[in-house]
Amino acid sequence: MAALRIAHRGGAWLRPENTLCAFANAIALEADGAELDVQLTRDGEVVVFHDFRLSPDLCLDADGKWLVPPTSRIVNLTHGDLARYDVGRARPGSEYASEHPGMIACDGARIPLLAEVVALAQRAPKPFRLFVELKTSLADPTPSASPERLAEATLAVLRKADYVDRSIIVGFDWRGLRRAKSVEPAVECWFSTRPQSWFRDGEPPPEDDPPPQPALQMLRHWARTGTSPWAAGFDAIHYGGSIPEAIKAAGGDGWFPYAADATADAIAQTHRLGVKVGAWTVDDPAQMRELDASGIDAICTDRPDLML
Repeated sequence: MAALRIAHRGGAWLRPENTLCAFANAIALEADGAELDVQLTRDGEVVVFHDFRLSPDLCLDADGKWLVPPTSRIVNLTHGDLARYDVGRARPGSEYASEHPGMIACDGARIPLLAEVVALAQRAPKPFRLFVELKTSLADPTPSASPERLAEATLAVLRKADYVDRSIIVGFDWRGLRRAKSVEPAVECWFSTRPQSWFRDGEPPPEDDPPPQPALQMLRHWARTGTSPWAAGFDAIHYGGSIPEAIKAAGGDGWFPYAADATADAIAQTHRLGVKVGAWTVDDPAQMRELDASGIDAICTDRPDLML
């Protein structure tokens, strides 16, 4: 069976990311689903937005002016506060705009509630899966709600809409995924991982977007000592260095790695454990074909139009 075609943030190369406009476009392109990022507001609403702070490259205020750093954190704002911002285009001349040259603006787009995205998905002409990423801070707890609280609130939205069976919870913070499984055992949870080049000796390649050296060394220390705050005790080092084994032990249904780590051998090993595999973020058609031929279960892409 061909891999599921999942529109990353709704297909961020084509429409403004994480907007109803983007998700509607993904449905129109007959994608199998969309990946989206959720966070909790100060008043407990589950909203769809990637960064912990309002993005100066994506947010216009009520007067039509681009925001200036430092901007407010999502967790410190109410849903009513967020409704004032237009997220329908990228700031001209910004790095983000240069990285998304094909994006068609949707002026007037607002930061949606997860419930609004679910309602849109329910109207799709064919089953439309939602890969819901829990966005929480992995080490410093202050930039976001706790992973456990976000998992509970997200599941409450999905349950109310009767959309649990068409949703997959994903995230780099495995604490949230573990809580989701304990609250709703039937929900699929796919455990995300960063590029594994970050954790090997030597300098990671630039295309793997490594963090600054101090952060990189701390990440390596946590991984090598089995003390990563976000792993919930399931660091791969405790399982012979095997990420799929760690995910299986943690109760995961899938592994959601960086695309370069989804080799044919890794996919086969993971499938032998009864665990699915999806890859992020794949925009090259040749790589899409290679992953599909390797038997991967899902491909997350900013270019769902290329996977027709």
